[in-house]
Amino acid sequence: MALCAMSASGSGDELKAETETLKAKLSQVQHTFLEEWSGDMTAAMAEQKKRHEEVMRKGKEDMEALKTTLEQLKGQAKTNQKVMEERIGKMKQLREDIGTVTTETDSLLREKELAMEEMKSMQEYIQKQKELITAQEQATHQRLDELQKASEWFKDRLGIQFKKTSGNRLQMVFTCIDPKDTSRPFFFSVKIEADGTYTVSDCEPEIENLPELVEKLNATNNFRSFVITMRTLFKAKVCG
Repeated sequence: MALCAMSASGSGDELKAETETLKAKLSQVQHTFLEEWSGDMTAAMAEQKKRHEEVMRKGKEDMEALKTTLEQLKGQAKTNQKVMEERIGKMKQLREDIGTVTTETDSLLREKELAMEEMKSMQEYIQKQKELITAQEQATHQRLDELQKASEWFKDRLGIQFKKTSGNRLQMVFTCIDPKDTSRPFFFSVKIEADGTYTVSDCEPEIENLPELVEKLNATNNFRSFVITMRTLFKAKVCG
């Protein structure tokens, strides 16, 4: 029994010793684990901090670059806005210029149309004047021919001669009127105007009612009767 007690006492000491040993090993393992974990954790934290700082630095650089880019974009936007405003101003001015040119062009076209119409009217007027002048020239030539024919008749029967004088006038000279001087001339000048009317001038001797006779001549266009009347009046001057 004493042996059993000693055995039990010895077993208890061994168990205690093993327990202490186990505790020491656990404590050592725990310490080792904590040291290793703490070291790993510290290294990881340091690495994480380093990465964080790198990320922050990179982020700051990116932010600065972005800020610079943003400022550049703002400046470019202002420049673009200024350029756009200038272009809008130029476009507005261009529209105004186009409007002015269009108005001036329309005005010029209208003036051209009016000028063409006026030119057409003028050409028509000139053509009518040419036709009128031609007709008057034909009438004048016809009257001159009639006068030429009449001159022969008057010369043969009434002692009348025709002479051309200055200013396209035709002078009619009468003789054989004065019984005392058959060569004494009695005369007047006749001119046919552009409108076909007669004018009489340089009458010698003077006939008092000559204007009325010329007016009647232009009304009747009977030149032969006018010449006979003038000769009769000249003769009355001598015989009266």
